[in-house]
Amino acid sequence: MLLTASCALVPAARQPGLPNPEGVRAQLLRDEAAVRSVKGVARFGYEGPRGSGSATQVIVLALPDRARVETLSPLGTTVLVATLQGERLRVHSLMRHEYAAGRASQEALGRLVNVPVPPALLVRLLAGLPPLPVRAEDPRLQIIVEGSAVRVESVDAEWWQRLWTGPDGMGIERGEAGRISETALRFGFADRRPTAGVEFPFAVWVEDAAKGGRLELTYDRLKLNEPVEEALFDLPPPQGGQTRFIDLGGDLPPGAGRTGPREGEAK
Repeated sequence: MLLTASCALVPAARQPGLPNPEGVRAQLLRDEAAVRSVKGVARFGYEGPRGSGSATQVIVLALPDRARVETLSPLGTTVLVATLQGERLRVHSLMRHEYAAGRASQEALGRLVNVPVPPALLVRLLAGLPPLPVRAEDPRLQIIVEGSAVRVESVDAEWWQRLWTGPDGMGIERGEAGRISETALRFGFADRRPTAGVEFPFAVWVEDAAKGGRLELTYDRLKLNEPVEEALFDLPPPQGGQTRFIDLGGDLPPGAGRTGPREGEAK
């Protein structure tokens, strides 16, 4: 009786491993504020209806909407460079002597990375963040305990996302995103390592929910929040008469004559 009574006076502590919705919310907001840029070397793999492959890439990201990706040959030389500046896409294939430029549509990015995804969402996913920003003041933000995990739901314009934590932590493990009632993307994060004060996921995968195309990115090494020069995201057209120029549906930059079809046109 005395032992029972004395135990009743001790407040119950949170058991380890129980879902912590407020901790998950705080972690998401910290990550939003902490990640501003990424510089890294990664192994990129893709598979889908059009085939599969892999390559080593040098990646530079500057949030919210800047990216530069260089694909390397087995010898370490650059064979392709692609840049994103907001809605502008530039791609220079040094091996095929082609230069493409125009609007960074989902379709254009789908042909490049095997998953059709809006450019800003793609930049965030490659930076280890959920595709849509999580805002503390958003009244539509929902955080729900779901079994041993926590589910987070948020909306940004016409896009929505659902995020799930893993059973052993507060970091996001997987999620899905879409427009209106249609699921467009599924994605996941793994292999989180302490990096510049952030538990950064060194493994990222993104999947086309409709057609099953998939990309996987595994960082070998990276640095966070180093200064990034804006000039890195400028990719002017190459000089010389051997390059074939392709219009992706927007105006080609000065110096690039249109010699290829517009996006969607027959060759």
